[in-house]
Amino acid sequence: MKPADGTYLQHRTLVDGGLPFFVRRQRRLEARLLPFAPLVLLEKACRADIDTLLMAAGFTANNTGVTCAGYDVLHNHRDGRTSLDRETLKAQLLAAGVHEQIIDDAIAVSTDTGDPSNYALVRPMKGAKVRT
Repeated sequence: MKPADGTYLQHRTLVDGGLPFFVRRQRRLEARLLPFAPLVLLEKACRADIDTLLMAAGFTANNTGVTCAGYDVLHNHRDGRTSLDRETLKAQLLAAGVHEQIIDDAIAVSTDTGDPSNYALVRPMKGAKVRT
């Protein structure tokens, strides 16, 4: 990802909005979270161990489980995301003799698109020496 040419100083909205303050704040907050990354992995592994025990005890239906030490301990699951490889589908249908325009139209009307997501990415520039 290549940033746009120039500095934030060339954009009045970014200057007036105080972009440097937010950039430094984001980097400081991210630095404070870094020590917790191993704990996040441990907690995720612990939940996986609990779920393995629940399933071994027969709790395989969604939102089923037991109470333990004052907590509801439930097995949950959701199906993995499924997607279609448009190019493979199109190639197979073309090989079967389906007209290309029919394929393109069918793919277009049957395609669901999720909500878009916008977010800022703040990373040190290549070679930059920065402090948080």
